Amino acid sequence: MTFTNTLSIATSGLNAATARASVAASNIANANTEGYTRRTVSLEERIVGSSGAGVRIVGTNSVEVQFLTADRMRLAAENAYTSEKATGTERITQLIGDPGVENGLFRSYARFETALKDAAATPESPVLLRQAVDSAQDLANTFNELSARADQERTNADRRIAESVGSINTALQRLEDLNAVPQGEITPEITDERQRLVDQINEEIPVTVRRREGGIDLITDGGVFLLRESASFVEFSATGSVGRSQTLGAPLSGLVADGIDITPGGSSPQQTTGGRIAALFEQRDTIVPGFQDQLDALASDVINRFADDTVDPTKPVGETGLFVNGASTAPPAVNEIGVAANIRINAAVDPAQGGENYRLRDGLGATVEGPEGAGAQLNRLVDAFVGGRTAPAILGVAGERSAAELAAEVASSISFDDRNAADAALFAANRFDIARDAELQAVGVDTDVELQDLLIIEQAYAANARVIQTVSEMIDTLLSIG
Repeated sequence: MTFTNTLSIATSGLNAATARASVAASNIANANTEGYTRRTVSLEERIVGSSGAGVRIVGTNSVEVQFLTADRMRLAAENAYTSEKATGTERITQLIGDPGVENGLFRSYARFETALKDAAATPESPVLLRQAVDSAQDLANTFNELSARADQERTNADRRIAESVGSINTALQRLEDLNAVPQGEITPEITDERQRLVDQINEEIPVTVRRREGGIDLITDGGVFLLRESASFVEFSATGSVGRSQTLGAPLSGLVADGIDITPGGSSPQQTTGGRIAALFEQRDTIVPGFQDQLDALASDVINRFADDTVDPTKPVGETGLFVNGASTAPPAVNEIGVAANIRINAAVDPAQGGENYRLRDGLGATVEGPEGAGAQLNRLVDAFVGGRTAPAILGVAGERSAAELAAEVASSISFDDRNAADAALFAANRFDIARDAELQAVGVDTDVELQDLLIIEQAYAANARVIQTVSEMIDTLLSIG
């Protein structure tokens, strides 16, 4: 081997050691950087003629373990879905309140029942009559407020879907740009950015990555391409305010990608079924409307309890009693929509509407105030409210319940669903953490390992430097002999 070959080999070794040291130092510096994957230097043997001439630096690569990344992405989408769903069900629970602490709707039921019983016990008290009317108004107002807040929950979900779609499309545009980068110019930084963008999309809509020369393709869990050389942007039209009767397609928007309906919960066989966006659609189109159905059923139950002609013989036959359904004098129909938003107290007992509190004691049809000590009518109202009555079928409660018991059943059912959703979210989060840790162990930076590699690299550098020094000394010796 000639001096020239020896120097060439040693010099290439120095260059390789320098590059490896730089990459190791970068790995250590970015050990805690989110989305950073460990870098390695790719080397190959350099051949000059038919002889080895050291090594050549091919490039710097990011470490990838594709099956671990795919598993982590799958669980990330599940985690995003369950977390968003749990957040939504928790808000519903907070709206209706917990029977155990007597807040929300159940508090209004309890206050009305107590005030009605107090008035029946002391019918001559105008103060207690007024409190009973006020508590009835409070119960109606609570239904109205919960209905309005439920509409707002749906509106917020619709808005957040639009924000999610905007985020997806922005990421798709950037991925399209990265796909246009020539293969030879793809750096580890580009690889990391591409994966971050894919992860961002995957949390909103689950996707599968298909790698090809020159870039990647993205396919939804329903088999629709979001990225295939160019991006297929997701289409969605936000609704300014979502009303009680609005449903998917009438006129609420769904999702379309590449000309295909991918709406979660829709009728398309290619619908997407996971990720945060699926939970938002479920919130807008299923969970909150289901809660509103329960509210309407409870409001209908309250109205119908006092609509029986035997409860108040003074009212017009067949019409509602203490509570009414908006401007209608007829009791609500089965599963009628919007009753919670429209429930009111009868104008006959409301001074703000030209009525008189005494009609709560004397009957809605009373034209003059009756005996102050007469409590028969108030007792009939109490019996109607606390007596057992068959629950509306939509509530799924078997047997007869008092009004407050029925509200407690519904609140408990909602709380049970909330706990189940929270448990599912916790389970999904734990699985995701395990998958993420497994991936990090494979592609993340272990500073101890990198420091050990630096020691080995230093030894390699010193060995190649020693070869060059030895060759230099030999050349000097030969020149001195000459």
